Amino acid sequence: MLVLAALALVLGGAPQALARPQERGGQNGPRLKGPGPHRGEWLRKNQNLPPAEQEKALQNDPAFKQLPPEKQQQLLNRLRNFNSLPPEQRQRILDRMETFEHLPQGQRQQLRDLYGQMQNLPQDRRIAVRQAARRLSGMDPAERERVLNSPHFQQRFSPQEQDLVRGLAQFEPAQR
Repeated sequence: MLVLAALALVLGGAPQALARPQERGGQNGPRLKGPGPHRGEWLRKNQNLPPAEQEKALQNDPAFKQLPPEKQQQLLNRLRNFNSLPPEQRQRILDRMETFEHLPQGQRQQLRDLYGQMQNLPQDRRIAVRQAARRLSGMDPAERERVLNSPHFQQRFSPQEQDLVRGLAQFEPAQR
C-alpha cells in the first residue's frame, strides 16, 4: 500500500494524499510509525523504466489490484501525467517528497494546511502563488522580507495569498 500512497502523493499533488494510508488512522487502520521506505521510492526505483513498463509494474502491484477500478484509472492517469513532465520538474517533485519526509509532524501539517488553502484559489492564482514562493525561497531572509513588504507584492497578492506565499516560501526548496 505504501507504493500507492507514494504514487498518489507524487502524482496527485493533493495535500490530502501527503499522509501514508497506514499513518492516517481511522478507518484505514491504526496509526503505525517507524522506519520504512520514503515517499517517492517507487517512482525513483522505476523512473528509468519506459512508461509502459512502469504502468505494467503498477498494475501488477497487489495493493493496486485491490483498489476500485476508478481509483486504479486515476493513479494510472497520474502516472502518465508525471511521465509527461520535463525531467527537471519530475526531479523537483521527487525532491519535494524527500524534503517533506524529513519535516517534523507539525511542519508537515502546516504544509498540508497551506496546500489545502491553495486548492480554494483559482488555477491562475495558484500558479502565481507557487511561482512567488519559489522565487522567494532562493532569497536571503532580509531580501525576502523586503519583497514581502513591498507595495508591488502587496498589490499583486491578496492578504490570503500573501500569507500563502510567506508560508510556502519557508518550505520551498531553493531554485537551483
